[in-house]
Amino acid sequence: MNSHLPVGRLADRLETLSRERAWLAIVVATAAITVADKYIPGVGFGPLYIPVVCAACWALGASAGYLVAVVTGIMTAVMAARHGEFVPGLMLLKMAIRVGTYVFIAATINSFRKSFDRERYLSHRDRMTGALNKEIFHQRAAQEIEAAHRVGATLLLAILDLDDFKAVNSEHGHAAGDEVLRTFARAAAATMRREDHFGRIGGDEFALVLRVPSAADGQASAHMLHGRLSSLLADSPYPVTISMGALVVPPQAGRTEAELMRSVDALMYRVKGAGKNAILVERASGAASSETDNQPAQWVREQIA
Repeated sequence: MNSHLPVGRLADRLETLSRERAWLAIVVATAAITVADKYIPGVGFGPLYIPVVCAACWALGASAGYLVAVVTGIMTAVMAARHGEFVPGLMLLKMAIRVGTYVFIAATINSFRKSFDRERYLSHRDRMTGALNKEIFHQRAAQEIEAAHRVGATLLLAILDLDDFKAVNSEHGHAAGDEVLRTFARAAAATMRREDHFGRIGGDEFALVLRVPSAADGQASAHMLHGRLSSLLADSPYPVTISMGALVVPPQAGRTEAELMRSVDALMYRVKGAGKNAILVERASGAASSETDNQPAQWVREQIA
């Protein structure tokens, strides 16, 4: 949604609301329109229910949007009946017209929201693997680092590189290389929680950032991920190994996303230079550096048959 336009800013604002607050806003707006129509006759506030229906569809989903559409459609018919002669048959016809109109509006907004969510999802994803694309991963990582610093959480930041991936393309063709990438991405995604972030940042380079309870848990998680993914790739039709650099980031590190990514990238290249097929885990210090942090390294070299 284009947040430079008023409607875009409103849509963005609605997305930041919890479900409870969104319902509260819908109820308050509906009540305000009803009261205004009752005490200020002759103006006709009924059409203002239309933005309420749209907001309900956008913020609360299709079911809630249709419910609000039906309720407000009935209310507009009742409001109109108060200002004229009550005829049961005519009342039912007006109610049917208003409910049908509002349900149609709700269906239109729900359809647009579904298309919008799909296009936004695709724009955030690497088309080959389904992982986050490079730009979005860096955005999510920066947001996660800032949030972790604010709430005092520890993070694990890692870069994973598929060793000798070019050889697969050369010997078996690009279709085989594409299958290796998809197999790896599916395996990695299966180990991630919903709140974790996993992205493709290069041809055969991937990165992840996730919250961990402690530095020790971060090291254990890094070793577990490397071991599990290495085993899965070893059993694939085109086995490759993984070089992984990982950085445990305590909340007091005070480093930017770019600085931390440079450090973890340097760790990964140290693994590549030392023979590949291994993991190197370090703890981030508070000082920015283009090299790796001066903390004891945790090496593990996987033995893949």
